[in-house]
This record gives sequence, C-alpha cells and structure tokens, in this order.
Amino acid sequence: MTCRLSTVAVCQCMTKVKVQLFPDIVDANDDVPLGTEGWDNWPGWGEETDEASKNASKKASQNDWLHACLVSLSPCGDLMAISRNDRAMLLKAKYEDQGGNGSGVGYEIIKELYDAEEKAKISSIMCLPLASHNKTSYGAQDWTCVIIGFTSGYVKIYTETGVLLLSQLLHEDPVLKLKCRTHETHRYVGIADQVEELTILYPKALVVVDGFSLYQTLRACRNQVARAAAGGSELMTPPPLAYKKWGLQEQDIVYDFVSCGVTSTNAFDQLCSSSLLGGYGASTKTSTSATYLYVTTGVGPYTGFFYAAEGSSQPMLSEVALNMASKLKTAFINQMSSTGSKYLGGWLGQSVKPNKEETRPKIEPPTPLHIKFGLPDLRRHGETLSLSPNGNLAATTDDFGRVILIDIGRGIVVRVWKGYRDAQVGWIKVKDSSESQRKLKKAARVAIFLVIYAPKRGILEVWALQQGPKVAAFNVSKNAKLLYPGYGVLGLGSTVSEEIITHQCSLIDADGAIRTLIVPFHLALSDKNSRRARDLQLLNELKGLLKEHKCDSCELQQDVLSKLRAVKAASIVQQGLERVLSTRYLEPATMQEIVGCILAQINSHEIQPGAVEEKILHHFCQLYQQLLHTYRDVCALKGEPPSLEAASTGDSMSLAVLLNTTEADVENIEQLLSEYRASSVRDRVRFADATDMEVGKFFACFHGNPSSQDSVNVERLTIRLNGELQDDKRLSLGAFLFGPVLAGNYSSSKLLVVLKASGILPENFFSLLLHYWLSKDDWQVGATNLYSMVKDLSIWQGENKTNDSATWWQTMRTRCSVSTCISSASIAALVGQSVSALLNCNGHSSEQSECEKSDAAEKPSEKISESEWLDLSSDAEQWRYLVQQLQDLLLLGSVFKSQPVMEESAEKTGFGDILLSVDSMLFGGRGAITDLVARWIGKVGITAKAVSMALRSDIDLSIDSDEAMHTDESLDELAGKSAADDDMHVNTCKAQLRKLVMHFPHSVSHDSVLSNCCWEYAVCWNKDPEMVGLLQQSLQFLKLIKNGILQHGVAAMLWHTFVLQKFEATARLMEKVKKSPKASLCRKEIGMTDTALRDMMAQCCSLLDIIMQADVEAEEIPVYGVIEEPWMSCQGPVPLVELVIDQRLCYYAPVSLHYQLAVVLHAILTYTLKSVKPLSLYHAKEASCFFKDLQSLLVLVTNVNIGARTEFLKKLITAAVTALPLPVSSTSVGSEQVESYDVTDVGTPSTSTTDNTSALTNAAAKQEILNVVEMSHWCSKAIELGLEWQGINVDSLRMHYVCELYSSGYDKLAEEVLLTVSNHSAIGLDLLVIAGQRLISLRSNLGTKELVDSRTHVTLNLQYWLDTIGNSTLRSQNISLPELQMLVSHVINQIPEQRWEYDIAMELFESVQSMNM
Repeated sequence: MTCRLSTVAVCQCMTKVKVQLFPDIVDANDDVPLGTEGWDNWPGWGEETDEASKNASKKASQNDWLHACLVSLSPCGDLMAISRNDRAMLLKAKYEDQGGNGSGVGYEIIKELYDAEEKAKISSIMCLPLASHNKTSYGAQDWTCVIIGFTSGYVKIYTETGVLLLSQLLHEDPVLKLKCRTHETHRYVGIADQVEELTILYPKALVVVDGFSLYQTLRACRNQVARAAAGGSELMTPPPLAYKKWGLQEQDIVYDFVSCGVTSTNAFDQLCSSSLLGGYGASTKTSTSATYLYVTTGVGPYTGFFYAAEGSSQPMLSEVALNMASKLKTAFINQMSSTGSKYLGGWLGQSVKPNKEETRPKIEPPTPLHIKFGLPDLRRHGETLSLSPNGNLAATTDDFGRVILIDIGRGIVVRVWKGYRDAQVGWIKVKDSSESQRKLKKAARVAIFLVIYAPKRGILEVWALQQGPKVAAFNVSKNAKLLYPGYGVLGLGSTVSEEIITHQCSLIDADGAIRTLIVPFHLALSDKNSRRARDLQLLNELKGLLKEHKCDSCELQQDVLSKLRAVKAASIVQQGLERVLSTRYLEPATMQEIVGCILAQINSHEIQPGAVEEKILHHFCQLYQQLLHTYRDVCALKGEPPSLEAASTGDSMSLAVLLNTTEADVENIEQLLSEYRASSVRDRVRFADATDMEVGKFFACFHGNPSSQDSVNVERLTIRLNGELQDDKRLSLGAFLFGPVLAGNYSSSKLLVVLKASGILPENFFSLLLHYWLSKDDWQVGATNLYSMVKDLSIWQGENKTNDSATWWQTMRTRCSVSTCISSASIAALVGQSVSALLNCNGHSSEQSECEKSDAAEKPSEKISESEWLDLSSDAEQWRYLVQQLQDLLLLGSVFKSQPVMEESAEKTGFGDILLSVDSMLFGGRGAITDLVARWIGKVGITAKAVSMALRSDIDLSIDSDEAMHTDESLDELAGKSAADDDMHVNTCKAQLRKLVMHFPHSVSHDSVLSNCCWEYAVCWNKDPEMVGLLQQSLQFLKLIKNGILQHGVAAMLWHTFVLQKFEATARLMEKVKKSPKASLCRKEIGMTDTALRDMMAQCCSLLDIIMQADVEAEEIPVYGVIEEPWMSCQGPVPLVELVIDQRLCYYAPVSLHYQLAVVLHAILTYTLKSVKPLSLYHAKEASCFFKDLQSLLVLVTNVNIGARTEFLKKLITAAVTALPLPVSSTSVGSEQVESYDVTDVGTPSTSTTDNTSALTNAAAKQEILNVVEMSHWCSKAIELGLEWQGINVDSLRMHYVCELYSSGYDKLAEEVLLTVSNHSAIGLDLLVIAGQRLISLRSNLGTKELVDSRTHVTLNLQYWLDTIGNSTLRSQNISLPELQMLVSHVINQIPEQRWEYDIAMELFESVQSMNM
C-alpha cells in the first residue's frame, strides 16, 4: 500500500574498490597492507596541529568518496562500473548466501581497466546491455558492454570482461556525457517509433551514433575477439562507426543534454510560426517535417532547444577514405625504401619511417545546429538534465539548488522545487497491474514519478507528476549516489514488447548497499479528487495480494485488514470482502475475524441516515457473519464423537410404530426394497459421499438481500437458498448439512439448533434434505434418521408459520413423484405420510383443547368442521395413492433391472436403462406400463414365442379388476401355486413376466404387450435400417397376436409408418435402373445396402401377407383402456392398442396388388434379374394406386401385358432353377426330402424335419435340400403370380418349369411337376428334344467301339433328327442311361400316336434300350 525502499543487492567489495580508486585515502576499518602502519607513520609532536586538520579533511573525503566517482549500473543489474581519473573497476553480479537470510545478489570485481597509452582521464562511463537474437533466447539480454569517454575525445568500448572492442576519436574536445536511447513500445497508435542511438556530448558538439549500426558493429567485434582468442589469430582493425556530428550554436556553455527523438510540430503551431514570420500572406506546407529534438542545459541560455531536420546531414565516412589513403601511402613508401629509397626518397619528400603524429585521424568539422529557442536566465547555471521515460518531461538541477520540471512539447517550466542543492534526479514508471486492467485486455495505465535525492539533507523523495503531491520520503545516507540509466536493452527493436529492465532508479551507498524504489500505482491517484480511483486501486492491490499467496497466514490477514481499513467507500469495502470470502485457501476463522473487524469498525460510530452504502455494507457483514457461524458450527458437530441418541433401530415392530402402519405392511415393503436393491447391485466401484465442503462454495449456495432500511432486524437477517444453484452444488450442500445426521453420527436435534440460529428459512433446508435423500438409491441407513429430521423441520416450519402445511407436504409429494430413485422415494413417502398424519392429529387436538378452555364457560366445544375433515382425508388419500404407486414402481424396477436367464434370445433393441418415476408414468398415458414392459423385453432380447407363452399361462387372468386389486390373498395363493409349478425362484423370463401379469392384470395383457413389442422393434429398425433382423423380430410378435382386428391394425400402421416409404423408393429405383441396384446406389437412394434391401423386401412380403390373412370378420372389437386403480388418473398420449382399433380396415385388392409387387421386387433382388421394369408389368390404372392408402378401393384390370408378365415369370423360374448347383450324383433330391421343409420359411426346418434329416449326415446333402426348398418356393411364387395375373397360361409356366428341371438334372422333381401339366402333347414334344440332347451328350462320352455299336442301333431317320437338334441347351451333362430311359418313357406317354414325333420317340426308346443291354 505504501512506497518502499527495498535492498536488491549488496556489494561487499566496495572497500577494495575504494582502495584501488583512492590509494591516498585509507580508512581505519579498511584492510591496509602489512608494514604500512607503524611508529614511523605517526605524526611528530611538533606537527600535532597540522596533522589534526589534515585528518579531519581526510575523514570527510573517506565518507563522500563515491561522489567523486563516475558510477554506471546496467538496467538489468548484471554489471556495474565505477571509475575515477584514469581507472575503472568492473563489478559483476552474483548470487551469494547471506548467512541464514537466504540467497541474495552481490557484486565482485572482475576487471580493472587502465590504459597506460591513454594519458587522458575518464570523463563519462556507461554499462549498456545488448539483446540476444538467438531463437532460444530471442529478446533476452545477451551480454553487456562498457562504453568509456575520455577527456582526449576518444570513445572506447569494452566487453564485460574488459577486452577492448572498439576505439575511435570522434571529436578533439573532452567527452562530457554519454547517453543512450533504446526502443520503447508506445501505448497509443500513431506515435512515431523512436530510433535507437548513442549520443555523445562535447563542449560544443553533439555526436549521434545510430543504434542499429552500433549493435551490429559490437556483435561483429565481439565475435572476432572470440575467434581470435580461440584460434590465436591477430585481431583485425574494426571499421569506424558511422555517426552524425552537430555543432551546438548560440549557447555559451553546455553541461548536459537529452535526446528527445523524432518530434513533429502540430498544425496549429506551424500556422502560428508561419504567420509570425511571414505575415498575413505567408505560405505553409501541408505536412510538417519530422525533426530530432535535443535539449541542453548550461549557461546562456539556461536551457536550449535544438531541432535538427531529418536527413539534413549524412553520416561522416571521411575517416574510412583517410585510413585507406594512409595505408596505401605507407605501403608505397615501404616498398620504395627497400628498392630505391636513395633515388626517390628525397624527391617524394618523405622519410623511411612515417611520422606517428600523422597517423592521428582527421576530424571532420560538425554541422552547425542553431538553437531554436531557450529558457534564458543569466544568473542560473544548469548542471544536469534528465528525461522522463515517456519523453514528455525533463528535470534540471542548477547551482541555485532548484529542481525544475520542463514540459518538452511546449517548452515551458511547469514546476519548481526549492532547497535541493547538489540534487540528483531520476524517474520511475509504474504500470497498473490490477486485475480489472488485465480483464480489459487493453494497454495498462502508466504513472510517472520523479525521484529527487538531496545529499546535503540526506533525504530521498518521490513526487507524483505533474502537479501531484509528495508521495514518499526516506532518510538515507548523505554519501549515496542516485543512479538512473534512462535506457534499456539495445537491439530489441519493435518485435519484443516485454520490458526486462529491473533497475529503473537505484540508490547506491558508500558501504555497497544497492536499493531500489517500489512505488504502488495508486499513489498517483492520491489526489483529493481521486478518492474513488484510489479505493479502486486499493481493491486491485487486495485482489493481487490474495492471488499471490497460496496459504493462510497471520501476516496475510493483517495486510488484508490494513487495505480494507484504508478504503473509504463502503461499496468498495463490500467488493473487497466479497473477494476475501471467495478465496479458497483462507480459513473460516480468518474470514470471520476479517468480517468481524469490519463489522466492529462500522458499529464503532453511528451510521448517518443518508449513508445507504454503509447500511448495505453493515447488513452484508451481518449476513456473512451468520453464514460463517453456521458453517463453523456444522463443522464442529462433525468433529464430535457419534451420539447414542442417533442410533436407529431396524426391526419391523419399531418401524411399524414409527411409520404408523402394520407390521405386515412393513415386511411387504422391506421385501420389495430388498428385491429392488438386489436387482440393482452391480460390480462397480463405490465412493463414499463427500460430506466436507469449502466455505466459499458454501457461501455461493445462499444469498441475502442487504437492505438500507432501518426497520430490518440486523441481529438475525433472513437468508435464502440460491434459486439458480446447480444440482451438483445443491447435492454437495445437502451432503454437508444432512449427511452425518442421516448416517447416524449425531442427532437431528443438535443440528436443528444450529439451523435455527442461521437465519435461513426452514423450507430451504427441507428442499435440500429431500434433494440429497432422493439423489441416490443405495442408502445403507434406515428410515429412522430421515423420520427424525423431517419431523424436526416440519415442527420448526409450523412454529415460524412461514408456509402453509398443505404446500409443505405437497412439495414433498412432488419431489417424490419426479424422483427416479424409487427406493429412496418410497421410504420418503412413507416417512412423509407418517409425519403428516402425526402433526395434523396433534395440531387439531391442540386447537380443540384451546377452544374447550376458552369457551367452556360460555358454550360447549364445537366439533371440527366438515371442510377440515375433507382436507385431512384428501391429504391422507394423496399419500396413500403415492405410496401405492411407488410400490408398483418398485416391482417394475426390480424386473427391469434384472437379467433373466433365457434358453433362446432374439435381436436386442439396444435401449439404455429404463428410468422410472411416478410423474413420468402419470403423464405417459394409460399405456405407459405396457410401453415400458415392451421396451424391457426388447432390451433383454426375449423371443416372441417365450413372451407369448408366459403371458398365456394357466393362471386365470380374467378376474374382475376390483378383485384383482383388493383380494391380495387369493392372488398370492395363485402366484405361489404358479411359482411352485414353474420354478418362480429361478430368474427366468417366464417368472418375471408372470410376476408382472399378477400385479398388472390389465396393463400387461397378452395382445397389448405383443403389439407394443412389435411397435418397439419397428421403431428401432427405422432408426437403423441395416438391422433387418429387428423388423423380422417385430413381425414375429405381430404373428402371435390373437385378436385379428388388433393384428390387422398393427400391421397396417407398420406398413404406412415405417415400410411404405422405403418400399416406394425401392420400386421406383428398380424401375429406373431395370435391374437390381448396386450397393452404393442403394445406400445413396434408400439408405441401406443391397443385402439389407433384399432382406427387407422379404419382410415386406410377410407383412402384406399378414394383413391379407388377418381374420378381421370373425373377431369382435376388443375392449382396452382399463387400468389399475392407482394409475387411473393418468394423462398423456393415447395407448397404442386404442390407436390401432381406431384404424380403418384395409381392402383386399390394394393389399394383394402391393403384395404382388413386393414378390416381384424380392425376386429381382434375390436373383439379380436384368431388363425388368417392375412397375411396367401393371396397367396405368393399377400403377396409379401404388404407394397409397390400403383403405382405398381398387378395380383390377385383366389381360394386361401378358407377354411381358409371362416372360418375367419364365425368367424367374429359369433363374431359380439355374441357381441350384448341379447334382453330384445321379440320385437327385426327391419330394420326400422337400416336403419335410416349410417352403414358406426357407432355411427353417419344420417339426417333422428332425427325423428325416437325421439320416443326411453329409453337410453337402443338407445344403442341397435347402437349395431345392428355396427353388421350389420361388417357382411356386411364380405360378401363384401367374394365377393372380389373369390371362397368363399357367400351364406354359409349369412346362417351362419341368423343362428347366430336366435340363439341370433334377429328374425326380421334374416328374412330380410333370403330373400337374395338362397339355401333354406340348410337354411331350419339349421333353423329346431334351431326351435327344441327353442321348447326344451320352454318346459323346463313349469310346470308339461303344460309339460304333450304338450307331448300329440308330435308324437313319433318328440320326437325322439328332443332327438337327444339337445339345447346347442342356445344363447338366452328367446323364445316366436309366434316367434317359425313364425320360423317353415319359415322352412316349405324353405324345399322341398320330404325330410323327411319336415314331421318333419309339426309335429313341429302342436305341436307348439297346445301349442298356
């Protein structure tokens, strides 16, 4: 909060420095060389007076020796140089142990600079740090050079180890001052960047060296020195520096100067100057030229302002040409002296040895720079001049003991300080590092302070500018020296904005202590008109103080209190307290102490009536004082040992008495809870509840309304729970307050005392208690502790009368209804029912007794009114319904959380955990229970047959609803009998479903559950069309629905809701591409692959077939909508069964038409038929009825596209038969194997299949049977389509079927189909060709001898006929003679004797018979 003078380093070697620089001054405490002190050195008796005066002057010079030295400290603090006369000492910073006080910074002597050749004295010295441009340390300090100016005019630059880098004579006068200007980031846009430069002051000249050129030259020289030291090579002469030289004109004497950089005159000043100089008609330039401003101080005038136009003088490079000419001249003379010096030496006028005086470089004259204006004062002599960091102000000292502040931009004096003889000045720039500035992400505010050191008075002062007060003053040594470098690191440029200056303004004492000033930013705001700004700054410092520390301490507490007490505005104090109370690492005791001190400070004086902010602060402190008391009291209760009063009893008898119910009801509830919790147990890691809470989070859970009204009771203010509190924080607060009580660590009565004293409303605590209790389902404690806590809070609420009792209990019922933790809600409902009944009974009895006492003398006591009894009965009835509903949910939850054992599982829907709550069930409609049961069946994956068998059990479920709900004993007997018969103790699907049927006879009926299961599977398939198995499982449930009307309605809804859109997209796509689409095209247009599309089309056929086969006429409309008694008040969506019953019946014609199209599409997808347009097979009138409602009438058109339809069906038969593999043997599959398979369900053997297929041990034979079954299925579908499509010759299809079978070698199947053909002549002719082709194929496989023998039995007529038919159409070439002979016999039986083909058949039969002999 205040300005400090902090010691940053201690130089232990100052005595050695003094000995080296002042060898004639030896202090008694200094280390003196041995032998220099003895009797010989003592003064004589006669010289006592003279020696005493000499010792007095010598003692004075010993103390102020530092004033006679030139001292320069690097801005980074790594190097310090001290010089006197012709010697300089270089001191380097190092870390050293300070003997128990930790590590600190010290300095050690690393080099003594003394140039024997240079006969001049050191007149100025500077330590200049240079930046690094390496990638790893870009912008950091690299090294520090030492620049020394001599009285001879030379400027020499050394490394930090004393190695000479550069030496150059820039002017022949003594060097007076060395100053440097480095880059500084500007706070505002539009200000020109200041160039880096080194300026050297001579008595009548000013030399300016460019900073960039100097940086590059010094880097090159240092690298050359390093290479020379490493390789042993000679040093090369470095190139001279490029510089500008100005001759300062019209000022008598110059002692000091500052370079203000590039400046530009504003437009107004330019116009004024032009008007004064040129008059009314003077012309002016549109833009002002940039100039360099140099300000000097000295004599005549006292202060001068010199403006040098930019680019008016070029760097002086004449020395380069002069050095080159000198070298050429020397080389030429040396060469001539070695060859012909006797002839040419005299003529050239030069001797052999060059003159040393002529090697001195030629000095160019300076460019005249005239003074523009000044501050004339004939008697005043300026001594020093220092520029502020922002370049706007400058401070001068003079021989009159004045410190004068000058405005550089306006050229005027703005302030004068008197009484500072031999003063030394410096500057400190302080940035506002408060948190508010960091949040704004803008340039930080900057304050400039002037530091004045008066050695005559031994005082160091800090002044706020420009007209600010003195903010600090320190008594310091009179022999110290103030060091203000005024520059930073050279070579940073504009790429690095961070400042690395550590020593802005330092004070070095003669004993070696280096101290720096630390000035807070808010001291710049200490003016009387900036009180609020000062308070805000103190607030920012408080925030920074709390952020810097990581743990609590007494020192931190005192600092926080001092800052809060220093703040004047009450609103700012409140903000500071809010920040203190939100600090996590502060202990509650510390917070309470701080709040108590502020509260005591407010109470120490009377609050004025109009002090609104102070009243609000008073209430704020009182609010948090109450919260802190509550927090600490709760923590103290946790530290106490467990109380015996809080121990809860868990037997049924005590619970029955406590809950005001029977012991049988308690045992029933405990059984339901045990089953529910047993089904919920899973192998997982459990963590104990965190009952601890940080005080800051505790505060965030509450809020109060600090008021400025005088009528508010300050002793106990009302505190409310934060309405926007998140659930996790609310849960943490509940665990902190009520966790130990519910666990039985201490009684609820002790906690109630603490809660009553807090000022927090009881309904807030009641809400927290319910929220915490209903947050989990795995409570390991009984209901006794919860009962005690609810009872105590309810009695407290009745005493305060802050809320109606009906609203109080309705809040509890609502919280239990919306909770998904069923077991916790059940216990809470029982506790609420018991406590409500107890308090209502006690309340009415007390009211009645009071009435009796008051009215006993006048009239008899009145009875309780009818409305009051109605209120009591309504409340009790609501509790009863809630308890029954929660018990029903306990049963449902125990079933839903179980994993039943299943012999066979189906596709799973992938539903997550089913969350139950009374509220969701009441607003889920009358079919909510049925929906949840169906969802659980799909989640577990129970097959449709298992569900149907479980729901159609032998238990009589047709009992009346009233008996079902009230005759619990009969139901229990039936359930026990069923459990004994079916092993109910085993966790099976049947057992779980029967349990649900017994408890919910109306909601869990057979057809209702199957309908909802069918719908749930269809919904899941619609989300993921690739999972066609879900749709198949949905149809399995659909097939098992007993009621035809319900089955028909569910199927129709499935078709219109989920299937029709994909069915239409498939048909139109195949109509477009004329074939089975590829997988990529299917995925793009329909959203599934070609394989999934084929399976979906098979299910479409099954779905349409179910719609056609549903017996809707024989069934009566079922009655649904009856529900169990506790759920009769359900509201919400209409149940699925009621929606299905309201559906209109579908007409057979449109269903049949869509079924035909589905078979066509399925056939194309199965056998990848090409060149088929499915929609073109129908008439335009029929095609217009596609993909519309099945409830619309349709008139079928006959004899349409007979040719195209016949061609498609024959193509289908051909594809089905050719898809069969060729028989491996002559014994093909017969009808006895095929009939044992259900051809409507390919791949699924029927019941009679087991015995027949047991003989087929060969896997290939089994697969052959499956292939034949599928082929027979599709050929049958083709013939059925031919029958549906009127006008098609079905007999031709059968003949084509027979021919394809004989061509593929399946003779037995062909013989069976042959019996169904009616056109014997046509089929005989077709089979005759096949028999002839078989004979040709058979003869082609014979040897030469057998072939010659076979030809002898063939007539010429038969041979001619065989040559004309060929054998290219036969698919199977593996033909046996018995099969051929059987085929020819069938041909003879089919062909009439009148046809000539009959003779060919007879000859063929004879030929085959002769081959078989």
